[in-house]
Amino acid sequence: MNILSLLKFTIILIFCFSKISISEPFVVLEYRGQIDRGDNSSDNLFLRDLNYSSKHTVLKNETLSDIMLNYYGSKSFNKNILSLAIVHFNKKAFVRSNPNYLYSGKQLYLPSINEIKGLIIKKNKNQDENQNKSPLSSQIYFFGG
Repeated sequence: MNILSLLKFTIILIFCFSKISISEPFVVLEYRGQIDRGDNSSDNLFLRDLNYSSKHTVLKNETLSDIMLNYYGSKSFNKNILSLAIVHFNKKAFVRSNPNYLYSGKQLYLPSINEIKGLIIKKNKNQDENQNKSPLSSQIYFFGG
């Protein structure tokens, strides 16, 4: 009888501890919504007007990242694309077109969003003419059953 009760006790212990050891930990994440970091799109002139561009004179010890942060903000733009676009419009302000080597005292042209889009998405002139001639070219038709 002693062995039987010991066996029952062991089975109960295994059953109880197996649930604890088998169960997985879980993490509760807190969603706080949109956190204001002082970078509102309503304050950003580049986002308010897609044709807005600006000029900036580079100060001593100023980096391109500093300039992009001050003018474009940090949340809305891909920094790599933005730096390449600024270098494209200001080739003489950088050593060998390298965004890491910026001359101080040079005036930078900071392109608008539409100018950056124009660099990324090159439209074919024939494509534009065809779209203007035929409004049906932008529609999709299905034939058959």
